[in-house]
Amino acid sequence: MEKFICKYYSGGGTEYDGGIWEKKETSKTIRFTLIEKSFWRTDWDSLLINKDETKNKRHCLKDWKDGTYTIYPDCCGTPYVFKPITN
Repeated sequence: MEKFICKYYSGGGTEYDGGIWEKKETSKTIRFTLIEKSFWRTDWDSLLINKDETKNKRHCLKDWKDGTYTIYPDCCGTPYVFKPITN
C-alpha cells in the first residue's frame, strides 16, 4: 500500500495539513484511509471512490496521472490533494 501526504484548502486558499493517508486500490475502487492525524481536524477519515464514474455518486476524484490525486468529498467543497510520500 502506498502512503500519501494530504493537504486541504479553505475557501480563501489557506492550506492545511491533512495528515498521512494510505491508498488501497482494487480493480473497481480506490480507498484513502487516514493513518496519521494532523493538528488540524479533517472532516473525513476514509474516502472510498468507485473507479466507474457512472457509479461514483459520493466523491469526485481526479487522477492527475503523475501519482497525485485531488478528491472533492461529496462532490463539492474543500479539495483534498494527495501527494505520494517518496523515500
